[in-house]
Amino acid sequence: MARGLATVFDGRQLRQARETANGTGLSVAALATAVGASKEEIVLYETRQRRPEAPRIRQLAEALNVAPISLADTGTRNRWTLADLRRVNGYRLQDFRHRLRLSVRAYSRLEREGLFPAGRFSLLADLSEELGVDVAEIEQIISRSPRTQERLHDAAGPLHALVLSHTDARRLDYPHSKDPHVVALASTFGRSPVTLASLVGEEISALRILLRRKAALQAAADFAATTDEQAKALQGLEAQAAAIRKATSTLPRRLDAFFRCTLPSEHHVALAHLAAVAGTLGVPLTAAQLTTPSETLRTIPAHLIEIFSGESADGEEKYAISEDGIRHHEQYHSWYDALYPNARSHLRIRGVPANGHLPLAEVQRRFSEVDTILLSFDGLLCRLWPTNRHVVAHELKNAAHDLDVPLDSQAQSDPVAMLRSVVRNGSSAKLRRFDSLLTAMEVTAAMQADPLPGVSQFLHIVNEKRWNAAVVTDHATDAVETFLSGLGPSLAPGQLRVFGRSQDPRVLKPHPHIVTLATSQLNAVRSRTVLLGESVADFVAARSAGVSFIGVASSPQQLRMLRQAGVTATVGSVQSLTRALGRL
Repeated sequence: MARGLATVFDGRQLRQARETANGTGLSVAALATAVGASKEEIVLYETRQRRPEAPRIRQLAEALNVAPISLADTGTRNRWTLADLRRVNGYRLQDFRHRLRLSVRAYSRLEREGLFPAGRFSLLADLSEELGVDVAEIEQIISRSPRTQERLHDAAGPLHALVLSHTDARRLDYPHSKDPHVVALASTFGRSPVTLASLVGEEISALRILLRRKAALQAAADFAATTDEQAKALQGLEAQAAAIRKATSTLPRRLDAFFRCTLPSEHHVALAHLAAVAGTLGVPLTAAQLTTPSETLRTIPAHLIEIFSGESADGEEKYAISEDGIRHHEQYHSWYDALYPNARSHLRIRGVPANGHLPLAEVQRRFSEVDTILLSFDGLLCRLWPTNRHVVAHELKNAAHDLDVPLDSQAQSDPVAMLRSVVRNGSSAKLRRFDSLLTAMEVTAAMQADPLPGVSQFLHIVNEKRWNAAVVTDHATDAVETFLSGLGPSLAPGQLRVFGRSQDPRVLKPHPHIVTLATSQLNAVRSRTVLLGESVADFVAARSAGVSFIGVASSPQQLRMLRQAGVTATVGSVQSLTRALGRL
């Protein structure tokens, strides 16, 4: 068989596509004329007596208005090589390497060995787009090739030696780039020894943690006070041993896959921030809300990010992390930390470790520099549905079902998130009906809601000190005013204004609309305004509006969520604010 012929081409698929082309079919003669071939050639293709060269496949597909890959024998797809996939898409090697902007040597090495050139960070996504298959299929084709299997076999020995020596309890050091085993791995994977030393060192660090846990479980299995405790420890010991075996046995494959999908530092930082902020909120955000240049976000490989054009009230693009992006971040974030230590420092600045609140003196200093205090509502001043949130969610889901409006998966337990789903998936009339129902439920809940500890005292101090103050919330204004009216003498009439849910739910937080509206109507100077909130949405809205933010995190989980989003100023409760402000 001559080189360049598409061995997975299927003449039966060609005949079927010709006979159904344009809804009425195309004659052999007409197809031959369209591609500059003879009728005899078309007949030979269809009867599988001759296979067309790659460029001819593309001509045939264009004439029939189908994807080139639809003319292939899909029954053999699980055996295709990358060369097969290229040819059936109508590309010769020379043409395809030009499309990918690779040298002949670099592309030939990619196709034969599955080795990607260092520095071509989006190449996996480029292959996926050009060849018309998803990234996972490209990975499967490469991973099952004989040369890839040889490479994994060659890497297993040096990796085993490095792991064995550096997980010895007497050693605390990490592999050096000049270690012969590291040098051998660098040659095998086509990467620098420094890169391999960093990644293997990170993996050894993780294995040491697993081994310490295993040792502790072994001790408990041997010496625990009761047989039940020993049995439980033994069960944990077996699970830990299995985790260690899996980590070590899959290391060659994981490294090989990582080198095909590695992101540059700026894309890693952007993806990590998307995971922390947009992933936590469950809604797409603008580049400004993410504090990431739109050029950086647009150039992240397409399968890792979702881009929404014109969905916001002001028509800006919005971005969210995809399911593939979440998996990529979760699987490789520790390796990126090792690979890009400067990026790790940057991420820690954006989201400092989850511990440590503002000292009392610092809280006092910050409030001495503000004239206006903005407050979120549910979760900060009260809890609207402390025990029956699931009941409310169930009623709202039924209402959405009755309105024939599908709800987004992440909105299934959050009433306000459900409203966002109705905005995206329902008509204006359905939105008004759903909003009226939600408002009624919020007002009913507000009548029964108790202020959280310290809230009454805090609002009394705000009233006494004469700060400009307002509530900014995605909940209904009537619900907030109902709650505030039950607080008695804590507030003077009109002292605390309320800016509730807009009639345009597209501008709910994290959109800055409600914050900018409040500062405008209060004649507040944004540089002397602080928003107190408990959610990532509050933080993003404050940052986008140009006001400072202090997070109120009453649990370790809430604190960690805020830290990962980039919040550096937090307090543990409204009571701690009351103590600080009472001494001003």
